[in-house]
Amino acid sequence: MKCKRVLITGAGGPGAVNMTRSLRDAPEEVFTVGADASRFYVHLAETDEKVLVPKASEPDYIDSINGVSGKFSIDFIMPNSSVEMEILGKNRDALGAKTFFPGSETLEIANSKWLSYLKWRDAGTGVPATILIEKEGDVERAFGEIGTNPVWFRGAGIPGKGIGGAALPCRTPLQAKGWIEFYRGYGGFIASEYLPGRNLTWIGLFRNGALITSQGRERDAYVIPHVSPSGITGAPAISHTIHSDELNNLGLKAALAIDREMNGVCFIDFKESADGRLLPTEINAGRFGTTHYFYARAGLNLPYLLLKTAFGEPLPADLKKFNPLPPDIYWIRTLDCGPVMKTKEEIEDLSGRMRLR
Repeated sequence: MKCKRVLITGAGGPGAVNMTRSLRDAPEEVFTVGADASRFYVHLAETDEKVLVPKASEPDYIDSINGVSGKFSIDFIMPNSSVEMEILGKNRDALGAKTFFPGSETLEIANSKWLSYLKWRDAGTGVPATILIEKEGDVERAFGEIGTNPVWFRGAGIPGKGIGGAALPCRTPLQAKGWIEFYRGYGGFIASEYLPGRNLTWIGLFRNGALITSQGRERDAYVIPHVSPSGITGAPAISHTIHSDELNNLGLKAALAIDREMNGVCFIDFKESADGRLLPTEINAGRFGTTHYFYARAGLNLPYLLLKTAFGEPLPADLKKFNPLPPDIYWIRTLDCGPVMKTKEEIEDLSGRMRLR
């Protein structure tokens, strides 16, 4: 079998590093080239070769990517950044190598928490009560209509508005207005029902809208939570696999509500409401998160399966659509430490033996 030659963009970032590790653990040889725009972070890449390229926002980015592809005989380009994926997607026909991620319209919807909310609302997946904050009066309306205290204010990620994060649970209109004004965020913020329960995520690999495989997990703790006003940083320090029919059904329904012909990978975050409902809060289409090497180490190598799917090659006959991994496998990490993988039984056994008596 010919060795696949893969260009990984943003190769010094955590998601791309974990993608590289997954491909390195594949059962066949995969040659990787890492491209990064940072002369510092490029050194964190774990690819076979490393190259500097312009930022995706610069006009010569595509020419540079094609130049790298030609130099190293690349046959597949694998981004793991929404920014780069948007540019690569718009220039897909001009690229000198294959890609496998959703179309530009799907990426635009997925990059907007407001647009994806509208899709899910119309599809009947169940959504947190949400209001687009376009003016000061909408803040007062949010506290009057949403019905939770606090109310969750965050950047809507609407294309052209430039606010993707900025999440804060606010208890008063004054607090919310100050937060929005700090970001000059009117028109680019949403207010949503505060969801205090479990934080779950579901990842699925698709081809033309057909689910190939998927897995759910729960986030238990976060890296440096004290730096975020909400205590959630988006980078889990502790997470574990779960088996949940409800999460599996909602994950599949939410993904196909965004794109009936979904291609590649997408992961969807869910939060649990006070009354136990699982509600989708955002989708990341076409890319992996920062901790997907967890799955590869546990036995579900999604980057490699995506690569095989893109090339139309046979997948394992025993690959399950749902829950291919056992429940209660834990992934533990923090800055410059780990990661380590442990079962629930190993954690409980070691905790008992380490405790001073």
